[in-house]
Amino acid sequence: MNRSTVTVPAKPEWALVLRTALSGIGAVANLSLDTIGDLRTAADEAFDLLTHQPREAVSVTLDCQMDEHSMVVRLTAQRATHYQECTPVDPEIAQLIIGTLVTNVHMEGDKCGIYSVHMSLPKQAS
Repeated sequence: MNRSTVTVPAKPEWALVLRTALSGIGAVANLSLDTIGDLRTAADEAFDLLTHQPREAVSVTLDCQMDEHSMVVRLTAQRATHYQECTPVDPEIAQLIIGTLVTNVHMEGDKCGIYSVHMSLPKQAS
């Protein structure tokens, strides 16, 4: 299994770094250009979701794992350590959008919102 990890600040301009990393990883995995585009868009949605939660995110980590059959992509927010009261935000719309772009999507969260988005898709030659 191959694994790549990139951590960036949780600021909108850093989403480009994650998109670029996914393009390279997708190319190494022999994904089609359409699949790479879908994966990049799904990662944008996930990044936006993670960085717009009630509890402030300070950084976001992209973790990609590949084997001969599939690619698993996880974006995880490292959140601010100070305590705060939170009102949960419903991630349903983001989950629906991401779910149309990748095969599987799973989100992890708590009362302060979503802190991790897991996506997977089968690998296939372009």
